[in-house]
Amino acid sequence: QRGKRVLLLSSLISRKPFDNVNWDFLKSRLHDFGFPNFSLLWNGNKLPSFKPTYDLRQGDHLSPYLFILCMEKLSISINNAVHQGTWDPIHISNTGPCLSHLLFADDVLLFTKAKNSQIRFITNLFDHFSLASGLKINLSKSRAFYSSGIPQAKINKLTSLSGIRSTVSLDKYLDFPILKGRAKRSDFNFIIDKMQSRVASWKNRLLNKLGRLVVASSVLSSIPTYYMQIAWFPQS
Repeated sequence: QRGKRVLLLSSLISRKPFDNVNWDFLKSRLHDFGFPNFSLLWNGNKLPSFKPTYDLRQGDHLSPYLFILCMEKLSISINNAVHQGTWDPIHISNTGPCLSHLLFADDVLLFTKAKNSQIRFITNLFDHFSLASGLKINLSKSRAFYSSGIPQAKINKLTSLSGIRSTVSLDKYLDFPILKGRAKRSDFNFIIDKMQSRVASWKNRLLNKLGRLVVASSVLSSIPTYYMQIAWFPQS
């Protein structure tokens, strides 16, 4: 948004997020969502309570769901800050909804105005969340994107406050490029490249014409279908 000095923070929770979740924090989240307490019986006798010695194991079927419950606490905290007026979100359009954050597992996108007060509040919020949950922000993999019109001196000041380096490229989110401005044909060339790469990998396989047709219709069609759910493709 030109002239509105919007700041987008792209941050990533610590390198091995499943290994750092605080058990007391997880237990309190389960309690908040209404999960009951359980006890173990051994030969008909109730065992005393115990505390797990391992963190959430990546690969365990329950771990992703438990981790999402932990991240939901962060989402609730941000929503509360928006309602209280301490978080200044961006408006997609004059009549559109406000946008403050997007979460997918440990990937976090934050949207707010480029103000010193906002940076201090976000830093404080994440410090409290990290202290409670055990999750840490990986500053080396975090980036901040500033809209056009923000003076470089202002960007340098915000970078110093947040510790997050600025970037001029929005890169990708969930394997889809974050487009800046109107979508162009060249923005979607990566889809064609991905399909061509997939076809090239089949050349070493001994497939007859019917086999190639089945693979092409089932695999190749799924690649553009995924991206078509996210954005409108140019007619060209």
